[in-house]
Formats: sequence, structure tokens, C-alpha cells
Amino acid sequence: QRRVRGRFVTPHRICFVVGCGQYMFRSRRSTLIKKLLTLQECTVAAATGTKHPTKESLDNAGQAKILLKDIGETEVLRLLLTVLREGARSTTCIISHSTSKHETICRLWRWPLYRSMPSLKQVPICTNGHCDGYECLNPYHYFLPASSYTKTGSAAPGHQTPGSQTPTTFTPRFCDQLSSDSGICVDSSITLSPDSSEDGNSWCYIAYWEHNQRIGSLHPVIDPIVVIANKCTSGVDLARVGPMNLSRDDVTSKVRRHVGCGVLFSLEEDGIWVYNRSEISIFIQSPTLSSDQQLSSRPRVHKILPGYTLNSYSFALHPRIPKHTRTIRVSFEKGWGPGYRRQYVTESPCWAEVLLSFG
Repeated sequence: QRRVRGRFVTPHRICFVVGCGQYMFRSRRSTLIKKLLTLQECTVAAATGTKHPTKESLDNAGQAKILLKDIGETEVLRLLLTVLREGARSTTCIISHSTSKHETICRLWRWPLYRSMPSLKQVPICTNGHCDGYECLNPYHYFLPASSYTKTGSAAPGHQTPGSQTPTTFTPRFCDQLSSDSGICVDSSITLSPDSSEDGNSWCYIAYWEHNQRIGSLHPVIDPIVVIANKCTSGVDLARVGPMNLSRDDVTSKVRRHVGCGVLFSLEEDGIWVYNRSEISIFIQSPTLSSDQQLSSRPRVHKILPGYTLNSYSFALHPRIPKHTRTIRVSFEKGWGPGYRRQYVTESPCWAEVLLSFG
């Protein structure tokens, strides 16, 4: 006999105690993996519209099982929470000592219609995983770069989709816990550099509109990242636009509720990128996205699906743009212009302007 926890037990009982701990550890990890595999099956079913497994879905399930067994339990748990929330609240990086797993994870749990992932762009709020030999496994820290979209939502040139379908995007299941009609807020608390705000210079101002009425005042942006979202869930809430009891029509209220995590504008080396983090499409109008002929008339409006990103203002074309036209307009869910019922942006229920202030 041996003394264990103040009691004498036989050797076989010692083995049972140790074995029980190992079993519990394996059970917890297996449960997490099983839940992620179930979510992966649901993602495929929602994308394909069928509940019957196909050869491709079975192959995906096999790849998912192999991948999950190759990462740590903590990473599996964080991935599960992120997939459950569909990126709605989680901006946490999931760091792994690997270099190519993020593409597989994005394909399995975010864009299941892709047989192979096109190039992905990492959202700038992802501050980890940039070291050699490490990567971030959070699928909502990656976006698909897209050119313009037509009104029908056809795939952007250079981005192949399976068959003739546009990659399906999904409505966050937890959005009702995060969104409210309490006011669009502009959150520029996320910074890339601790010294970015010392010079006191704003590179842009944000104006929020509902139809032809501007709500609230202009919001100066100093940091290189600004988020326009329906209720900020992290950082400092710099402003809530408009009074709480502001009267709105039903269409505007409905669009605002679906804004969710909204859009992220990022000041980067080659331009100002917009990342659609909401559950609905957004529509962008910018002078650098238009030809010279369109600049002289009405610049084209570009549709961006959820999960896509676009260089909304190219610095390469900046010198050609007159100062008074250096404005980016973004409308949530409702497009405007030729081919749309709404001809002018002031007819859109919920939209914003990014007024550039640099030379």
C-alpha cells in the first residue's frame, strides 16, 4: 500500500486515480473538438443549403479533426468561443506555433464554399502572430480582399468562387446580445502605436447621417484605426451619436440593429482600407475608386460583402484628387445611384462620411 491524500490505497487504486485524471483531461478536450466539428458541419449546411453530408463535407470534417488535434487545448477553447460568437465580441488573437493553419481554419469555419482559400488580408487590430514561426488562428482576424461588386453581388475579379456562387456569409447568432438601437458610436480607441496621438493632428473626421439629416457633430480621428459600429464593446466610447429618444423610421431602426460590429477604416501604407465586420453588405463611394470620367459626374458605388475588405482610398491616386472631393461615403445595407431605387446617398437610411483632412 501507498499513502495518497492521507489514506492508504492499493496500487491498482492509485492507477485508477491517475487514470481518471487523464480520462477527464481527454474528455474535456474531446468535447471541445466535438463541438467545433458540429459547428463546422452547421456552417457547411448553411452554406450549401443541404443537411446531407457530401464527399467534400466529409473530407472537410476529416481535415478539421486532424487540425484540432494538432493544436493545444487552450487554442481549441478560444477557437470554439470565437466561432460561436462569429467574431461578434472576440478580438483576441489565438496564437499558434505554426505558419499555415489559419487558411484551413478560415475555409472550414468561415468560408466553406471555397475549395482553396484566396489570399487573405489580416485585420490591423490583430497585433499578434506576426513573428516568424507563429500565426493567429482567429478566423475573424482575416478578410478577403475584394475589388468592386456589382448590384447582383457577383464575385470580384481575381477571386474564384466554387461554381457560380458567391461565398455565403452568415448572420452572427449572438448579434442580439451585442447590438442595440441606443446609438451608433465612433470608437477610435484602438491604436497601432502608443505614440500615435501625441501630435494632435486628425487625419479625418467622421460625420454620421440618417437620410438627409446629420446626427451629432463631427468626430475627429487621430489614431490610424477607426471603427463605426452599433454599440462599442471595447475601448473608450468616445461618442454616442444623437439623443437616446431620437425619433426614427422603421427602416432606419432596422438597419441600425443589423450594423453589429460595423466597419473598420484603417490608415495603411498604400491607402485607407475598409473592413466590413458587420452582418450586412456595405456600399462605398470614393474618388479613387472611380475613373476620371466618373469623377466629373457621379462616382460609382461599390458593394462590399460581410467579411471582405477593400482599399477604399488609394494613396497612389491621391495627388490627382481635388481637395474638396476627398471624401469616402459608406452606407449600411442600402445602395444608391444608378441601378438602385435610391438615387442619392441622402436617401439612404444609415450612412457615414469619412472626411479626409490630410494634404
